[in-house]
Amino acid sequence: MKKTILLLVAIIAMVACGKGDDNSSNSSKKFNPPAWIQGSWLDAANVGYKFEADNFCWLLPAQELCFNRGIYVDQVSDVKEQVSDKTYSVSFLVSNATKYSFVFTKISNNQISSNQSPNTIFTKR
Repeated sequence: MKKTILLLVAIIAMVACGKGDDNSSNSSKKFNPPAWIQGSWLDAANVGYKFEADNFCWLLPAQELCFNRGIYVDQVSDVKEQVSDKTYSVSFLVSNATKYSFVFTKISNNQISSNQSPNTIFTKR
């Protein structure tokens, strides 16, 4: 009798965990940058990055390429993030073919650096 009850409890726990996992995978939120990096960050040539609560964008002088809306919204997958008080790492696939990896380091409240441009400082605007 005890074994049957334990088996039922285990099955219920597995089903409950499985349902919770299914709901979280249906979320359209792919990016989750930390609050300290949210905003627009530009170098001297007005090229840089924009971080929103649920998005990551490249900023070019005449264009903004965001990965959680527009033409890329359905092409981005496998988003992986690591966050600390001074770093934000993000990697993702575009069209299941091209992998992008970024590591942003906080220099001060108004300046960050990126592994993609190691000798460049990006200033918050």
